[in-house]
Amino acid sequence: MGTNRGPVGASGPAPAPSARVVPRPLLAAGVLLGVETAVLAGLGALLVVRGFGSDIEDVGRAETGGVLALVGAACLGLVTWGVLRGRSGFRSPALVTQVLCLPVAWGLLQGGLYGYGVPLVVVPLAIIVSLGFGGGYARPAEDGDA
Repeated sequence: MGTNRGPVGASGPAPAPSARVVPRPLLAAGVLLGVETAVLAGLGALLVVRGFGSDIEDVGRAETGGVLALVGAACLGLVTWGVLRGRSGFRSPALVTQVLCLPVAWGLLQGGLYGYGVPLVVVPLAIIVSLGFGGGYARPAEDGDA
């Protein structure tokens, strides 16, 4: 007779049982990871293009660095995809990637490159905190747990 609209008084159809609700902190972490992915892809493309220039002493090194940056951007894009969809298996690679950014940022800050070092400290720390608030460090709840 009628359509299944969920509980009485609810407007619209009930959400599909397979739909995941991603906490806002994980969405924030995913957005920041997406920004990192875009920046890494842009820098990789820049390195590849600059490798063809006449002012580069070691073309092979420049091209290899650019290709590795593009591969890293592809991998980070995959991690971003998983975090944005709330998949718990993608949180650990996201966390490890951000922890690895911190020593690089420290080196940049010690070298006086604050324009590069400060964002490389702030963004990974924001992602680490967002992953934590999004339940990224908690044991997943089992069906039988109360």
